[in-house]
Amino acid sequence: MYSIGQFSKICEVPVKTIRYYSDIDLLVPSYIDPETNYRYYDHDKIQVMKKIKLLKSCQFTLAEIKEFVAEADPVKWNASIDYKIKQLENEREHLLQIIEEMKEWKSQIKSEGSILSSPCVTDCYLETQPEKKVFAIREKIEKKFINQLVKKLFDRIYAFNLRVDGPLMAVFHEKSLDQKEVDVELMLPVIASGHIEGMKILEEGLFACLTVKGSYSELEIGHHTLEDWIIEHGLTPLGPSIEIFEVGLVPAVVHPKDIKPDFDHHPSDYVTRICVLVCGA
Repeated sequence: MYSIGQFSKICEVPVKTIRYYSDIDLLVPSYIDPETNYRYYDHDKIQVMKKIKLLKSCQFTLAEIKEFVAEADPVKWNASIDYKIKQLENEREHLLQIIEEMKEWKSQIKSEGSILSSPCVTDCYLETQPEKKVFAIREKIEKKFINQLVKKLFDRIYAFNLRVDGPLMAVFHEKSLDQKEVDVELMLPVIASGHIEGMKILEEGLFACLTVKGSYSELEIGHHTLEDWIIEHGLTPLGPSIEIFEVGLVPAVVHPKDIKPDFDHHPSDYVTRICVLVCGA
């Protein structure tokens, strides 16, 4: 007979596992020393262990294996094996379906990733922009709450009965990539007479501009491109950059009292102009 340590090496099964099989009466020791309580196994138990390992590799549960090992009728063995084969075939079909779905998903991720990681950025250019009257709202908020600030801006536009005369604009003051909280100013060009709190004038002047077609998350590429171009051409920025959302989540035509995100546009179709007031060197 073999000690449990020798039996473990012969069968290539951990001692802990052999003890567990003994505790659940799956593999009963051939002999247990009454004084030391040591367990011993004969050659027949090696064959039983081989059968257990084989059945376990075929994904039989320990409960099923226990019945299998105890059963001496080959007909019942065949029935159990046929059942397991059918079960595994069904699982294989299910796994193949999952694999195909994952391959398709991977292709979609690759396709969308290539679109979002490569926004379409136009050449930089200079243009003279006229004076604009805008209604503005500025707050320090977490980035994830900017949509609420947009809603707040349109609520005020509605309350003052102002007529919108252009797309939404934004200025991020003291913007930093690692900031959770941003100092953001949202503006809407309006047609209005008289002075209303929140109204301001964007002065006319020469602006360096470019247009980004792509997700808002890619606008930083546009900002860096424009900043480098301004330096290369010896221009001096006279203020922060202004983002003008020409096509995006905020519809071009919207009723201030019922503002809703425009989900008809895919992020890759968003169009945003970035402009900076500049003067020559």
